[in-house]
Amino acid sequence: MRSARTTRIGVVADSHVGEFMAALPDSVLEALEGCDLILHAGDLSVPAVLAELDAIAPVVAVRGDHDRLGGLELPDSLVVAAGGHRIGLIHGHRGHLVDASIVVAGLAAGRDVPYRAGMHRALARRLGPVDVIVHGHWHEPVAEWTGGVLRFSPGAVCPWGSLHGGAPPRDGAAGVVDRAVRRFRRQLGPGAMRPSVGILEAGSGGIRPRTVVLGHE
Repeated sequence: MRSARTTRIGVVADSHVGEFMAALPDSVLEALEGCDLILHAGDLSVPAVLAELDAIAPVVAVRGDHDRLGGLELPDSLVVAAGGHRIGLIHGHRGHLVDASIVVAGLAAGRDVPYRAGMHRALARRLGPVDVIVHGHWHEPVAEWTGGVLRFSPGAVCPWGSLHGGAPPRDGAAGVVDRAVRRFRRQLGPGAMRPSVGILEAGSGGIRPRTVVLGHE
């Protein structure tokens, strides 16, 4: 049983509903049952996702680089106070040229490249003083402490993006991107290829992060 002073926070990112997935999987909602608050770190990609999550707990969300939300306005970043901690929420993209250079460097090296330290600094500068940086974008579960600040990514609900469900690469330049991103994600390891969400237990005793791998649907 959780302490009365502990807040259970569900963390979701990169659901891509309406873009690469037809609907939010039931396993997401099941994994988040009992949460006091839900954070969505962008790439919803349709507003209906927020309504589904809000049926479980209040939702706070930021805009991702794939979001086309019509009249719904979401901030690029924000800071939430929960469980006695300041939690910075941001999607995690750093501009197309920076992101593309990371992917190209990884492909050229044929292995995972150490891009994460630079990302922590970049996101920290944009969010200011926080206890936790929550982000998505890279579709990779991360729970790392740097200088007393936790950087947490839950992974992605739709980790394969445009290749979800075994879809073939798209035509033309988009297909080249699809193949490159697939190779890059394989280099990140199996955790970057499984759908997942996250849980943060935040309270007077600190913050405990956990990744919840979802069943395939």
